[in-house]
Amino acid sequence: MGTGPRGILLRALGQAWVERGGARDALADPALRTVLAALTVRANVPVPPAELIAAAWGPSPRANAEDALGTRISRLRTLLAPTADVTWSETGYLLRVDPGRIDAVRFERLVDKSLRAGPREGVRLLNRALALWRGPVAYPELTPGGRAHDEALRLGELRFRAIEHLARCELALGHAGAAADRLLELLAVEPFRERMCALAMTALHRAGRTAEALETFRHVRARLAELSADPSEELRETYRAIAGAEPDRLTRRWPVRPPRLPPPTSFLGRDSELARLTALAGRERLVTITGGGGTGKTRLLLEALSTIDGPSPTVELSTLEPDEVPLAVAAALGVHARGTGDDVLGALTDYLSTQRLLLALDNCEHVLTEVRSLAKRVLPRCPGVRLIATSRVPLGVGGERVLPLAPLPSGGEPLTSDSGRLFLARARRVRPGFVITPEQTGLVRGALRTMRCHPLNIELTASRAAVHGVDELKDLPLEVVEWAFDRLAVADAELLSALTVFRGEFDLRAAEAVTDAGGAIAAGITRLAELSLLTVEDAKSARFRIPELVRQVAARQLAGSPTEHKTRDRHARWCLDLATRAAAEATGEDDRAAAARLRSSAADVTAALRWSRAEEPGLAGELAGRLGLLSPYRSEVDFLAWQLALGELEHPLAAGAAARAALRYGDIASARGLAERGAGLATTDEERCLALHTLALTAPDTESASAACHEILALREVPDAHRVDALAVLSLLDAGTGGEAAEAARSLAVPSAHRAYACYVDAMVRLARDVEDGIAALGHARALAQQADAPMVEGEATSAQVTALLRLGRLPEAAKLLLHSLEHWQRLRAPAQLEASTRQAQEILAAVGESPEAVIPALSRFVGTLAR
Repeated sequence: MGTGPRGILLRALGQAWVERGGARDALADPALRTVLAALTVRANVPVPPAELIAAAWGPSPRANAEDALGTRISRLRTLLAPTADVTWSETGYLLRVDPGRIDAVRFERLVDKSLRAGPREGVRLLNRALALWRGPVAYPELTPGGRAHDEALRLGELRFRAIEHLARCELALGHAGAAADRLLELLAVEPFRERMCALAMTALHRAGRTAEALETFRHVRARLAELSADPSEELRETYRAIAGAEPDRLTRRWPVRPPRLPPPTSFLGRDSELARLTALAGRERLVTITGGGGTGKTRLLLEALSTIDGPSPTVELSTLEPDEVPLAVAAALGVHARGTGDDVLGALTDYLSTQRLLLALDNCEHVLTEVRSLAKRVLPRCPGVRLIATSRVPLGVGGERVLPLAPLPSGGEPLTSDSGRLFLARARRVRPGFVITPEQTGLVRGALRTMRCHPLNIELTASRAAVHGVDELKDLPLEVVEWAFDRLAVADAELLSALTVFRGEFDLRAAEAVTDAGGAIAAGITRLAELSLLTVEDAKSARFRIPELVRQVAARQLAGSPTEHKTRDRHARWCLDLATRAAAEATGEDDRAAAARLRSSAADVTAALRWSRAEEPGLAGELAGRLGLLSPYRSEVDFLAWQLALGELEHPLAAGAAARAALRYGDIASARGLAERGAGLATTDEERCLALHTLALTAPDTESASAACHEILALREVPDAHRVDALAVLSLLDAGTGGEAAEAARSLAVPSAHRAYACYVDAMVRLARDVEDGIAALGHARALAQQADAPMVEGEATSAQVTALLRLGRLPEAAKLLLHSLEHWQRLRAPAQLEASTRQAQEILAAVGESPEAVIPALSRFVGTLAR
């Protein structure tokens, strides 16, 4: 007889076994143990012979597999008789046994009973249940497709739940030290179980081991950081309760763009409005800051956003055409979207339905219809999203809370009012020694009483008074911005008008590229900045921006003037130069910085594309083509729609860039067609290489992909980075035996994004040989991709790592990564990858059941939202 607990016949919680005399010799046969496990996991249900053969001998069994199976079945009948038997039915072999004689069933029943018992009885039952385990995993013989069996995963999760419940029972009985030690032992091998970590911290704290509790948090946080993941809210709350302080700020890299920083000038006169806006933003779904031009709506918004944790992308709408609004919002969020405005809104809503963020829309008044449509689509379907808008008038959407900005107070003694304090502060910023003499007091008082005391008006009058004297304020009209512009010298007025072609920030070099001011440009910009007609956004790097109301006034002089075409052409060519330099650096070590510089001028580039498409199509094609030469591993979402639209031009680089954009959108057929046209138009190695890379990635078969890669390798005038790309694709085509190509890719001196891709390919080759080694290599590739800002590589590496972790049954780690993977592919609108990741999530959810682990409910909510 066996030595196990009374009544147990079949063991599955560890190596498959029969508690009978003679079993040791018989079950030394691995195939017999596997057949036993395959029958036990489906006890009292027929199992087709083909499934038993595949489990015991793999997908390519030996010729006499059916005879070998019959021999094993006979042995099992002998071992199991008379308590159980293996019989034949119409659909397969059937193990007839009392379920209570199987240790896995007994374990589950004991755990279920413990959940309804008191702490003392719970400890007794759970100790009995856990003693049934004779190995680290259940059904170790069953590894379909090289991965753990679903039932093994489910039982493993139930075991962890049992250990956690045992620790809670021990805590209830005052045995905190024993509970802590039990949980720490498990955390040493399962560091990604956050709920278990929170329970261990609580137990340590109650046992008087608070320092150890906090160290446990830091250790788990460090392991989570390896996944670019943050601790769950439950774990952070446990830290707060024990430490009496907030944990370090979250480390997650948000894919959305950060908001603009407020300008480096003092913020005066709006303290109460800032406090109210901050409070409203924390509890309301839609807040609109209203007020006339120059009232400081944008500045108030930026000040509020600078105090808010978490993602808060800002979309500047003032220079956009109505049809550009949806795409601008998509770009700020990193969402790949194309088609009609309604199509883009649908894509945005899909993505935002799973997000928690604050979206800021600045200067909405001229695109109210589009902003209203956005708010009406997003707010009902995206419960985690809040909107803040600035507009001269309310949006008129249900649930909107309006925060009106009035002029700054100037009543009583104007010079000591908020308006007077701002006037003096801005004047002294220009002229530190500025004072108002007794003779000038009346003039300043009169100006403050006459004009609308909007912050912009005060800044313009104060700066004018500081530079040209207080007498300038005599007969101050109501329209201060027009007054300030009209009093400029002709050259300065022309300079300011020319600078209105910039949609955002610009520096001295950019200004020189678009104007006729020659060597006087620096002096002219200095004068305009002193007069507050330009704001200094970054004094260190000398970057400027035109206040929106000033832009509107100055742009009237440029519109329709003899110099407008020349100025806009220069602006477009400056953008082309910017894109050309970024494309050149895409194969150099300055790749990431160059791309960031281009991205900071994205609004200018899209404006240049819009203008040149209508006025200079050749220039538009060249600009779109240079954008297509940026890193293939980084998605410059601002430009994708334009690249695709300009693929219609007879320009080889434009066709190649359009092909790459179509590939980013997941349109393989269009990508291949455009790439074939680009290859046909190509006359240089650069043009041909761009098209061939897309042809390799969209090839219908291995031979075509390989041919495209070898053609890239044969080109003379291409950077080493593109050779790396070709070698890497060749390695993926021959995974498992392509190590030579991967090694060659790693050995080349290439920039970080390409090196990250080479490391990803190398990891895939290694994964085919050794799963553990491949997982570690994929983690390294993910880290390199993050450092290089290469989200395309990061996404592929993350998905591959999730797949490998699932093969090993490492569910919490896989689930934590899978949340990022699902979000990534949803944002990139990649249907095939998103479908694969969703299937993985459903597999995890099916395996773990109602797991209390923090990441599992989050994963369930995400998948549920996607399904809706």
